[in-house]
Amino acid sequence: MAIRLILETLSPDESTTRRLGAVLGRWLRAGDVVAVQGPLGAGKTRFIQGLAEGLGVTDPVQSPSFVLIQAYPLPDGGRLYHVDLYRLSEPGEAWALGLWDLFEEPAVIAIEWPERAVGLIPEPYLRVTLSPLGDSGRRVRIEAIGEFPPERLEALLARLKEQVETE
Repeated sequence: MAIRLILETLSPDESTTRRLGAVLGRWLRAGDVVAVQGPLGAGKTRFIQGLAEGLGVTDPVQSPSFVLIQAYPLPDGGRLYHVDLYRLSEPGEAWALGLWDLFEEPAVIAIEWPERAVGLIPEPYLRVTLSPLGDSGRRVRIEAIGEFPPERLEALLARLKEQVETE
């Protein structure tokens, strides 16, 4: 498994976290998977709300904790699947949930609590780690897991750096 650090930055508030998600969302395309991890209250849903905004989702995006998977239509006819695995206790439950079927669709998939599906997420994918630093700030770490085309990752890095430098 190849791991490449794309960006590590500080987000002082929820709106910055959401804007970083939006930048990532504008870069994503069908077939991409983003695993967003961090403790409760780290800003995972806020980040995915921004990601959805960047993809052009117009419906309100909320944590799918009770339904586990929420689908949103995209302007290009595709879908964003927002998956929340918080309530699962082991990877076999993710398999039973039909997570693997989603990976077969030409959709963008954002997964909260991906550590509950260890070994089930196909490479390549992006891993976003949100680490709370105090009352509202957090460290945001974005990594590529597996092999992405290098030029695609460079384009993502340029977009993210531009966003960070304008904050």
